Amino acid sequence: MLHNPTNANKITVIPAMSLVKSSRKIRFLSKLVGLGLFGAMIALIFVPWQQTSRGTGRVIAYVPQERPQTINSPITGVVKRIAPELREGDYVKKDDFIVELQPIASNLALQIDSQIRQLEAKLTAIESIQKVQEDNIKAFTDVRDFAVNAAQEMIESALSKLEAREKLVDGFKATLRQAEQNFARLQSLQKTGGRPMRDVEIQERELKVAQAQLESAEAEVEAARRDVEAKRQELEQRRSEGQARIDTARASLQSAVSEAASVQKEIGDLEIKKSELVRNTITAPRDGTIFRLPIFEAGQTVSAGDPLFTIVPETRNLAVELLVNGLDVNLIEINDDARLQFEGWPAVQFAGWPSVAVGTFGGKVVAIDDSDDGTGSFRIQIRPESPDDWPEPVQLRQGMRANGWVMLRQVTLGYEL
Repeated sequence: MLHNPTNANKITVIPAMSLVKSSRKIRFLSKLVGLGLFGAMIALIFVPWQQTSRGTGRVIAYVPQERPQTINSPITGVVKRIAPELREGDYVKKDDFIVELQPIASNLALQIDSQIRQLEAKLTAIESIQKVQEDNIKAFTDVRDFAVNAAQEMIESALSKLEAREKLVDGFKATLRQAEQNFARLQSLQKTGGRPMRDVEIQERELKVAQAQLESAEAEVEAARRDVEAKRQELEQRRSEGQARIDTARASLQSAVSEAASVQKEIGDLEIKKSELVRNTITAPRDGTIFRLPIFEAGQTVSAGDPLFTIVPETRNLAVELLVNGLDVNLIEINDDARLQFEGWPAVQFAGWPSVAVGTFGGKVVAIDDSDDGTGSFRIQIRPESPDDWPEPVQLRQGMRANGWVMLRQVTLGYEL
């Protein structure tokens, strides 16, 4: 609208403005759409939302023994023959022949047998020495006991002699005291004239005889004591000499026992080595598919521990291992539901609304690792509730990559935002 300069109070309406002006219906419709959008935004706040924890991983066999196995060579040798027409990808049954090996030294088994026979002969000689030493120990023990008993009897005899000599000393002492009393009494009587001097002299001779007898008896007692002590020393000497012989025989026996144990160990090691040479025919440990076959020609040389072939066992007991973030692992529990999308199986997953997911497969959490993989991620294992819930094993191979979503709590969209 423009103002007319000739008349300030009059408004002039331009027709072009009327042509571009929105109609009343359009304005009403736009307001209605705006109110609808605003209401939808408010309503979405209360829409249910499924919290999930996402992870990536691969298909595995749930039982470790049914996962790919690499069979290694038990010996260092040469490939003698391989199963005819065996190729990578071939299906084999348990105990089917795969490869036969032979030692590099063709006469190695004969050499080992010879060494075993020599060691067995040596062991027989050592066992004979053991028997001799055991007999020596018994004989030396008997000799020691006999010598000790004989020495003890000699000590008892010497003690009896000593006791008899000591009793004689007591008698000679009593005789000496009596002679001394008689001599003193006769001396007193002779001084008073009651007895002649000759009686005194006779009594003096008897006194000297009693003294001599006592001295002789005391000397015999001392000799008997020395004899007892000598017999005791002889007893200890015989005991020590006998025990020394026994100890020497026991030391020889122990040495023989130790040497026999060493020889037995050598024999055992050789027998193990021989048994390894016998185990030269390798068969399939399980039903499965040959995955890798590094050996392909007779005459190839392999060392102990080198891989001979890798087999993927046949199994329907599959699982999926997923790596999830450490921020979510504490929210995941055993038996939580999960949805999986396998590589090669088209799927559309709507985060928060698993009910509208397309092409995914269900499962449950069966294991959660207690430690991370070194990068802060934790491994969980998921299995189907029924084997029929997942594709057939021929379509779902071990090692196939997978994406997974573990179902956590159900909240509102507003809470999640």
